[in-house]
Amino acid sequence: MGSYRAILFDLGNVLFCDPWETLLLTPGTGLADLHGWDRRAVTHAGRKLWGKYSITKSSEAEYWEDFKSLLGVQISQSEIENASNRLLYPNPSATRILESAAVTGARIGIASNNTSFWFSLQWELLHLQRFIDPNLVFVSHELGVEKSTSGEGILEIAKNYTDARWTLFVDDRQGNLDRAKSIGYQTLRYSLSDGSPLPDLS
Repeated sequence: MGSYRAILFDLGNVLFCDPWETLLLTPGTGLADLHGWDRRAVTHAGRKLWGKYSITKSSEAEYWEDFKSLLGVQISQSEIENASNRLLYPNPSATRILESAAVTGARIGIASNNTSFWFSLQWELLHLQRFIDPNLVFVSHELGVEKSTSGEGILEIAKNYTDARWTLFVDDRQGNLDRAKSIGYQTLRYSLSDGSPLPDLS
């Protein structure tokens, strides 16, 4: 792959599970199936709320109040906490991946569509402070744009702080990788959910 001066990682379905999909839609054990909620309605609500909460700082309490209002359902705070503790998990290979990135000598950063509350959880559970350059954290809830935003999105903003030619962007979505490649990044596809081989960052 060559040498890198910076490596930017997506979080959801790369270093951590996709939070809302995992919490709500995991077959059998997700909140939708546990409560008998219509999965199509839950999926629609989840996508709508992601579009709202991923581009602004907010609290998880606000998110769940919106969720209950959209679906006309009730769920207790303890149920939400239990589901989060039970279902949300880091990629078991995340530390190994991040250590392999650190060995390259590159600065390590994050480029992620995310909510403020799930990002905080991921930061803590992944121990990202061990690896991440705080000047290379590009997250949608801070920037007000996502990777797919027309014009200047997350990747275009990140390009102002890195030399894209010497920056590797690791993501699970081909559309994001295509956009990154079109503006000069090196790219690598990796997905936690589909059994992709671990990224070779050497």
